Amino acid sequence: MKKWFALCMVIMLAAVLAACGGKTNNSPAEKGTNQEPAAKDVEIVFQSWITPNLTVEYYDNLIKKFESANPGIKVKRIQPPANEGNPDSYLKTLLASGDFPDVVQNATIQMFVDADALLEIPIDDDIKKINNYEAEMIDGKLYNISAIRQPQSLIFYNKKLFAEAGITSTPKSWAELEAAAEKLKAKNITPLLTAGDWTAGFTFSVMTSPTIYKDNKSWYADRFDNKVKFTDANWKEAASYYSGLIEKGYFNKGALSIDYTAVEQEFLKGKGAMYPMGSWFSAAEAVAQKDFEVGVFATPTKDGTQYLLGGENAGGYAVAKNSKNPEAALKFAKFMMLDPEAHKGYLQADALFSNLKEPLKWEMSPLQTEIYELLLNNPPMVGHMNNKVGRVPVAGIQDQYNKVAQNIMLGDMDVEKGMQSLDEYWDKHNK
Repeated sequence: MKKWFALCMVIMLAAVLAACGGKTNNSPAEKGTNQEPAAKDVEIVFQSWITPNLTVEYYDNLIKKFESANPGIKVKRIQPPANEGNPDSYLKTLLASGDFPDVVQNATIQMFVDADALLEIPIDDDIKKINNYEAEMIDGKLYNISAIRQPQSLIFYNKKLFAEAGITSTPKSWAELEAAAEKLKAKNITPLLTAGDWTAGFTFSVMTSPTIYKDNKSWYADRFDNKVKFTDANWKEAASYYSGLIEKGYFNKGALSIDYTAVEQEFLKGKGAMYPMGSWFSAAEAVAQKDFEVGVFATPTKDGTQYLLGGENAGGYAVAKNSKNPEAALKFAKFMMLDPEAHKGYLQADALFSNLKEPLKWEMSPLQTEIYELLLNNPPMVGHMNNKVGRVPVAGIQDQYNKVAQNIMLGDMDVEKGMQSLDEYWDKHNK
């Protein structure tokens, strides 16, 4: 009887287990479905570069589009403090603290290559779509994804104020610019506008460098080899020209007390006749409400030879070498620069020009068309300030340009000491 009862219990238990699928838990694998546990989203941190043109909304909209197309990747956006010429100082702090972002934008690439912080970008079919990408390589390796041309040595001018001062043609030489400035000042019109922060150094560089670099397109490379110096006669003459514009009262009073965003608005409000700035300004001009037309001309040189400075394939996207998700980071960096809609939107937002082998075109304003024609009618650009002129300059040179420009404007430094300080900075930071 006991044996019969035990046998019945075994049969009943087997039936119950069979009804439950023969398992004692409910995990997907044990249900016989062969399902893998759902993969977690990966998160990458992106350091964005915010400007009046490239706004928070601009980046957030692109991030949403990327995340929608790549549901397994989440992008966390961060940004450096305002009023700096680039994010280098911010990124150096993050690197030192171990919080370097997965994707960085608009950084001085050489600086972070030297710090062994950036991932080498594979030269694949995507990269091969970019014109002259080889020029941005460092020791035969690519670290930055960019496909833009950005003329920078431009002077925008208020056509209405020029007419009021009786100026009928745009200046081509230093002497012609000074003559125009004198006519404007005689009409109580501020001839030139600049600002503090990085803007002063930028103004100093674009007002002087074209005269130097048009005759030596590898000046920075020669400086590394000690063939040239900032204290050479041609640089001191160019810096003296800049200093003379200040001494004659041609720049706006209190320039160093305002920043880039404010001086842009000063020009758009008609508070000054000429505004040295890069092509990105034309994006703000295209949507501004004003009662005058804006024109543009290449920054004058000593002898009147027209020559543009700017960036080619610079200011792009780089990936951290120690990213925990390098494939996702690289995918995002490529999307931001090379996705056709993102690329076209970037060009239009910041008034840039495509440097793809099959360039994408966008609807340009009349002013942007003028810039494009200047670009087409000039020799290939070289850089200035912290951009390549034969070679990328020593790290941080932009900050030294800023100090020299601001101190000369304040009257706290003469030209000789200013140019000497640039040489001293270079020699100290030349590794």
